[in-house]
Amino acid sequence: MNTLPIITLDEIQACLSEDDILSAVKEALISHGRGDVNSPPPGILQLDNPAVGECHIKYGHQKGADTFVVKIASGFRDNGKLGLSPNSGMMLVLSAQTGAPVCVLDDKGWLTDIRTAAAGALAAEAGAPDKVSAVGIIGTGEQARLQAHWTCRLLGLNSIVVYGRNPEQVTKYVNDMTAQGYDVRTESEVKDLLKRCNLVITTTPSPKALVLNEDVQPGTHIVAMGTDNPGKQELDAALFAQAAVIMVDDLAQCVHHGDLGHAVRGDLVSEDRAISLGLVLAGEQQGRLNADDITIADLTGIAAEDIAVASLVWERKKVS
Repeated sequence: MNTLPIITLDEIQACLSEDDILSAVKEALISHGRGDVNSPPPGILQLDNPAVGECHIKYGHQKGADTFVVKIASGFRDNGKLGLSPNSGMMLVLSAQTGAPVCVLDDKGWLTDIRTAAAGALAAEAGAPDKVSAVGIIGTGEQARLQAHWTCRLLGLNSIVVYGRNPEQVTKYVNDMTAQGYDVRTESEVKDLLKRCNLVITTTPSPKALVLNEDVQPGTHIVAMGTDNPGKQELDAALFAQAAVIMVDDLAQCVHHGDLGHAVRGDLVSEDRAISLGLVLAGEQQGRLNADDITIADLTGIAAEDIAVASLVWERKKVS
């Protein structure tokens, strides 16, 4: 009887570099934008009793590939009180010929975290002004750290301004990022961060808008990462009407449970205003038209990214 291979987190991390992940996620976004990925709508399970948490199930198949991927990723915000990571999960790689599973990636949610960070950095690059004053990070969790690192690395930046609601978490964030060599400053109000930063990344589970239309300066590019569930909102819906360019990882998802959806349902913009981030990365669309444009990238996370990183791990491990 054959045993299904289980690839551990240590093995996964050992076989992937940051450049590998960045390249794989970029190609995934481009493939998705061109319609080369079969990915049905994701499953979203929300739990509020006894714990507050959520579970996302994403799955799909890259056209022509020998395998397809099913990903389970959970997020439980109170896990820190138990000494646990807030994120967990795994990915299952299956044969596209027989449907039989070929391996389990026991990644503990790390691949989801890291592909999300890579996508955010690519989205930041896609609409960034020519001269970035500082990377503004709204939030102090794991993605706030990863987004800052990956974006600074990709764009060759070192200056970060962070806003967080919890002073203790802000202090911890500053200490952690400073230890990595970044110049980190803080603001106690989002509007003040927006005065100092023309590249802003939002990474919170906020149920109401944090970035208000009237506070955003001309020339600002915003990457909205946190609104990936119904009931969340980080950007003022009116901001979309002011944006010269609106990029999305997946239009249907962003309308259903992204920040763009609030603007569409409020009749502030039509969904055909949005363009594919993948096509911007492919050079087929423009992410910024003029220096004073306000631009937005709304990201909800797509199966194509999971397929890309999981398939890369499997291809390397099966021949090692």
